Amino acid sequence: MKASRLRSPESCIALVFGLFLSLPVTGARSETEQFLNRFQGSWEGEGRAFQMTARLQMKWEWVLGDKFLRLSLRNTMRGTNGQTQVFEGHAYYRSSGESRYEGKWFDSRGESFPIKAQAEGDALLALWGTPEQEQGKSIYRIIESGKMEVVDSVRQKDGTWKEFGRFVISRE
Repeated sequence: MKASRLRSPESCIALVFGLFLSLPVTGARSETEQFLNRFQGSWEGEGRAFQMTARLQMKWEWVLGDKFLRLSLRNTMRGTNGQTQVFEGHAYYRSSGESRYEGKWFDSRGESFPIKAQAEGDALLALWGTPEQEQGKSIYRIIESGKMEVVDSVRQKDGTWKEFGRFVISRE
């Protein structure tokens, strides 16, 4: 190639910058969204829910143009009589500021609730519901590499919390 055909440094920079701007931004996440990435993936394990032995399956994945982290949950509970009950739900989380998140919950009971959540160390503390319906608290805590503790509680009329579910699950 002749030297006269080489582009100027300014035109090369403009070309590279133009190519950079055309790249998709799905991989870029804010620092607060990075916290949610630690939950991403499929998880499964044993525990108790409503005084029954139970198996919890969870999947956390970025959806809808990577704007929301969706939690898909399936809780299969077995009573002392051997009967099984299945509870399923979806939550959609997004960043609402530094270490704060908001979302919406939908479940197989036909219920939906707003969620206000925040990062607390290695845990995501999610407060869900309304005083008019029911209010609950879910804590998702990374307890070691590849393991998560999930603790669910519901607010009683006197304002205290009553735990109804506890699991230790592993990343698949």
